[in-house]
Amino acid sequence: MEQPKPPDEEPLSKAEREALLGAMSPGDWARAESLARVAAYGLTDMTPEDLLQETLVDLLGEDRTWRRGVHPLVTLKVAMHSVASNAQKRVENAPIDQYAVVSTGEEEAPEEGRPAPVHAVQRLGPQDTVEGRQQLAAIEQLVKGDDQAELVLMAWAMGYSGAEARQETGLDAKQFDAARQRLLRKLKPAAAARKLK
Repeated sequence: MEQPKPPDEEPLSKAEREALLGAMSPGDWARAESLARVAAYGLTDMTPEDLLQETLVDLLGEDRTWRRGVHPLVTLKVAMHSVASNAQKRVENAPIDQYAVVSTGEEEAPEEGRPAPVHAVQRLGPQDTVEGRQQLAAIEQLVKGDDQAELVLMAWAMGYSGAEARQETGLDAKQFDAARQRLLRKLKPAAAARKLK
């Protein structure tokens, strides 16, 4: 027989989810859209807008867990990563990539929202891809549970630095600096171990 969960471990109700999403500022929504662009990178059958929309539908439909005390942007990031991963698996398991355009080397840059042409020569091998995913997963695991450090990590992953990164996280200067220092302390042992390889 399953034991009931303590109240603080119960997932948020639909009304609580709607209230938290409704309380997000325009800046938070801009950050959510940036996170969607990062999470949707490389997907051929889903735009960042589609990814964000599907994630919101899953969260509001209670198909995805939303733990209490977790910042809405962190919840969105984790859920979008999961939705994007599932979409990527569907594409990888499909017999043919119907959206792939093979590059001839003569085409112009693709329109916004359209996938870039696939080059016939892949410079990264499967081992590089796996290693990159493992490194990202290890870094995310290091900061798991520290919402502010996760926000700083997300801002850095999106290419922001300095004041732009602080603005992107929505943290004040003191919170941002403290989160940045915690993140750097957590990353230092991983960076040292990487140099030994």
